[in-house]
Amino acid sequence: MRKVRLGAAVVLAVFFAWLVWRASTDDGFHFIWNRDEAEFVVFVGAVGLASLVLSATGSQPRGVARAGGRWIVRAVAYICGAVAVMLVALGAGTAYYEATDCPAGDGDCLSLLGGMVWSLVSLAVSAIAVVVIELVLWRRRRNTAAIQDR
Repeated sequence: MRKVRLGAAVVLAVFFAWLVWRASTDDGFHFIWNRDEAEFVVFVGAVGLASLVLSATGSQPRGVARAGGRWIVRAVAYICGAVAVMLVALGAGTAYYEATDCPAGDGDCLSLLGGMVWSLVSLAVSAIAVVVIELVLWRRRRNTAAIQDR
């Protein structure tokens, strides 16, 4: 099963690299689902994160429970969670500023900048959450090791 995950990760990584190369070299390469080309960036990011998740779960060595656990998988989970929270904060911040500060139909509204600020704040909150979670896990492992050594 690990080989399948690593193989799928390689395929997705190649697809990710191809999408990035194609978008950066060809101005005519458009990818629009619903409204704008930002969906392409989200799609490319999702492909890259899926490749990262598959490679992390496929390459994590076995038997590392006492030496810090599955840290590669946790790191990838933290990255995916931070990206998801950033996207939600970007959408929520943009919608908030569009509803409160922009007149109806104004094409020059800068509500996206407000959403980006919310997104950056969510990144800082995610970093603090990761540090707190890792400290709790470290203390739990240390206490478990002390109990087992008695």
